[in-house]
Amino acid sequence: KKLGIHSSSTRQVFFNETKVAVENMLSTRGNGFKIAMNALNVGRIKLAAACLEAQRRVINEAVNYANERIQFKTPIVNFGAIKAKLADMTTNAYVGESACYRAAKNIEDRIAIRESEGNTHQEAELKGVEEYAIECSILKVAVSEDVQHTADEGVQIFGGMGFSADTPMESAWRDARIARIYEGTNEINRMLAVGMLVKKAMKGHVDLLGPATAVGEELMGIPSFDTPDFSELFAEEKDILKRLKKVFLMVAGSAVQKFGPELEKHQQLMLAASDILIEVYMAESALLRTEKNAKRFGEEAQATQIAMSKLYLYNATETIIKKGKEAIVSFAEGDEQRMMLMGLKRFTKYTNYPNVVALRTQIADKVAADNGYTFD
Repeated sequence: KKLGIHSSSTRQVFFNETKVAVENMLSTRGNGFKIAMNALNVGRIKLAAACLEAQRRVINEAVNYANERIQFKTPIVNFGAIKAKLADMTTNAYVGESACYRAAKNIEDRIAIRESEGNTHQEAELKGVEEYAIECSILKVAVSEDVQHTADEGVQIFGGMGFSADTPMESAWRDARIARIYEGTNEINRMLAVGMLVKKAMKGHVDLLGPATAVGEELMGIPSFDTPDFSELFAEEKDILKRLKKVFLMVAGSAVQKFGPELEKHQQLMLAASDILIEVYMAESALLRTEKNAKRFGEEAQATQIAMSKLYLYNATETIIKKGKEAIVSFAEGDEQRMMLMGLKRFTKYTNYPNVVALRTQIADKVAADNGYTFD
């Protein structure tokens, strides 16, 4: 008996000398492993989309309960502790959506390009999805962990009732747990994301060492003391994001130079580097989506989305600081370590720190007023 997803039938299937008609073959003979691996890529982005719907459902149930549950003569949604939970749950869902939309559009565009080059639709899909395998792994990890966190916070908002099988939180919590295991465990997908990028760099398909070297040279120079102009929307956030990318290049580039192909044996280092990569991709996706919609509909109409994008970037930066230190100290020593830690501090510095409490309150108040997740 399974912990969760009880409505899904989980069984072992055995194929022993099974005959397959030629017209039913998905590809040429001997190409089965590649087809199977690419099916995992598709499954990962689809899993992320499914987890997002589960997140939205939990948020709606939690907000509805928080609006109705009266404690000390006021709905519990008015308490700051509950607002913090609702804000983080909603922000993670919005950012996950943004990243899924981004990756899906990139894959669709790539498939169209492959078809225009004369590939069949099947060949175009295979190549198109394969080119965004890293993004598929990133999405699988990020959203599957967000849905688990969201479900757990949903139980907490329901309090003692959340621990009862009579509330929707119980099944949501159980069902969310499998998402971090199937379609490749999150540990495997983390290492895949960095591993695939390193392999592309080794083959010359991606220039990883060039930018990493440039970052190293930048650290040897004198930093700019000019006062930047952050008057436009997301001006500082874009600047921070640009520097967070340098953190990844600094960590990953130095690790590749030190270990080369042996890097895959240093799993904890790869996990830390992957977390940096994931946070950068997710934060950038939210900023891109919100900026685009702010230009279309106006900043006032996107006020809550702007707040969520800023909140997530702040949280992402804090995660990157932690994971960056963990990675750097694990392999760098002496002057190299001191220089890299100095770079980490420089690249993650805010000029104007966001008021996180105010951002969370703004987000939670919007969700409470709408009695659910209402962001398209």
